[in-house]
Amino acid sequence: MKALILGALVSAQIAVSAQPALAADLGDERGALSTRQGAFAGARIRVPLDGGGTRRTQASLAVAPIVQGGQADGRVVTRFGEGMELRLNGAAGPELALAGRPLSQIAQGRTGPDGRKSGISTIGWVAIGVGVAAITVLALGQLCIDGEICGDDDDG
Repeated sequence: MKALILGALVSAQIAVSAQPALAADLGDERGALSTRQGAFAGARIRVPLDGGGTRRTQASLAVAPIVQGGQADGRVVTRFGEGMELRLNGAAGPELALAGRPLSQIAQGRTGPDGRKSGISTIGWVAIGVGVAAITVLALGQLCIDGEICGDDDDG
């Protein structure tokens, strides 16, 4: 019986994974210079072709925008944006990137003209925390007023 159930589960997983991947629809616009927008979600492999550069081959899972447009000479050009990706760098470990920049660089902030890092100050982080707490309290208060989370039980 166990073997039958295990076989059914494995065959169900194979049947689901054998389905074709669906891509985002880029629309059905007609015209020589029309522009269509869509999205890409999947695996991306970047291989440097410069020969002796410091960049290495990189695999990632990405969600990115696509813009496809017709050129005046009749060619159709597809451009992939950076979007959000989980980079798999091997020994360095996985890294999350947004718009082509790792989150570790975004959190540090950029270097200002005087050489100091310009990021969110401590007061800024406190203000963000107070704002999030206030919105949470207001949302929970509204849910309580509506009777969704702290309604009276009339069980007797």
